[in-house]
Amino acid sequence: MTSTEGLRVGFLSANYRWRPHYDEFLALLPSDVEVQIEGLGLWRESITELRGLADTHQAKTEELVAERAWQGIAVMGAPMQVQNPGLLDQLRSAVPVPVISALGAGAAALKAFGVSRTLLVTPFDGPMNELLRAHLASEGIEAMLPSAGFADLEKATALEPEQVYRLALDGFAGSPGAQAVYFQGAPLNPLGVLERIEAELGVPVIASNPAMFWRLLSELGRTYSLEGAGRLFRDWPRLA
Repeated sequence: MTSTEGLRVGFLSANYRWRPHYDEFLALLPSDVEVQIEGLGLWRESITELRGLADTHQAKTEELVAERAWQGIAVMGAPMQVQNPGLLDQLRSAVPVPVISALGAGAAALKAFGVSRTLLVTPFDGPMNELLRAHLASEGIEAMLPSAGFADLEKATALEPEQVYRLALDGFAGSPGAQAVYFQGAPLNPLGVLERIEAELGVPVIASNPAMFWRLLSELGRTYSLEGAGRLFRDWPRLA
């Protein structure tokens, strides 16, 4: 592990409530990095409420960076990004620290393993999945979906780890040519079964929260070898 003094970074969720998967993710992280997960409260009933809220997100981000002295920011939640084109550029112009996103980090992790074609597993519905797939295509990643998606985000959140495991294996079996499995959207939490999926399929398995940590800390000049999130954390590949 290569590190120096401690870092404090912010992970910004467009949602407003704490979920158990955050605790599971934070437990994997090294002691020299403090990750503060902050909910912005930008939607309550539907993720489609996020459309057109880039300025609100920027204002809240600027306030938090000044208040918390964060040294980097991860924008959690792909739906915020794909419904607000240009959001990342807007945030990067507004704050003096690195800003990365869930989708950008996922694409970067796939590229670091030489992956151009992946199974995409999300907790979202069909229309949102198509927006995610189009964005990944713009990043040079072909994404295949295992099904039409979840009509209700809470139904995906309620899946047990063994169900998530089967969802990934069945989806991969129906995705000819897939070189990886990419979980985008942490409410469909794969952390408890991620390494089992890697061992079974023999391909990298990327989850959005670890991917954001890997990319942001890589941009801040850190390298680690960590357990609990598969090859991405253990091997800590360089950004492509």
